[in-house]
Amino acid sequence: MIEDDLRGLLDGAMDVDVYSRLIPLDLPECVTVQEIGGDHVDAGIRRTSHTITVMAVSSVQATAIQRMKFARNYLIRNIPATIGATHYYTAVPMADGSLKMKALNGPRYVEYVDMQVVASI
Repeated sequence: MIEDDLRGLLDGAMDVDVYSRLIPLDLPECVTVQEIGGDHVDAGIRRTSHTITVMAVSSVQATAIQRMKFARNYLIRNIPATIGATHYYTAVPMADGSLKMKALNGPRYVEYVDMQVVASI
């Protein structure tokens, strides 16, 4: 799955844990990769276009922004790449934003970026 592949790509580069699919309920300092949609493209090359969200969670907004930007730029710089049997062609940022969420251990800031990632089928 794309979330696992991109989590593996980011995991060694980040200073916090990287999760795929879900942010843990206690909202720890982390980065998360989630697939939020996509479609197949049949233009002579068998490929699929995924829409993913990369989220960075921190108790300090500036730290969340820094981690989100680092993760976004890391994916842009390191794709194209082949992970397992899947070749990833491009990673293009589309939109970003932020949330402030309540957690049992205080407020958390979630900075996120939506990206389009094109991969082989």
